[in-house]
Amino acid sequence: MDDDEKQMWKNHKKEVDLMRKKRRAQFHDTVREFQKLGFEVKEMTPFCFRFNDRIDIYPSNKRYHDLTKNVRGDIRGINYTKFLRQFFGLK
Repeated sequence: MDDDEKQMWKNHKKEVDLMRKKRRAQFHDTVREFQKLGFEVKEMTPFCFRFNDRIDIYPSNKRYHDLTKNVRGDIRGINYTKFLRQFFGLK
């Protein structure tokens, strides 16, 4: 691997790390917002958060698991707040 390619991968890693940091910050804002709305949010693991015992959110890879329907899916392309508001039927 030449120096240009090494530098490209270093830059890519920095960009991915920055994206994940922003994603975590956005998710934690959503957690606080839903807690203020009266939702119970449990940190099941460092990578999984449960909202009102109905849905698990995996913020590191933007996936979810609907516990009531046993359905898993993707949250990419939509922010956490909008997704959860739609899921719980909030405006």
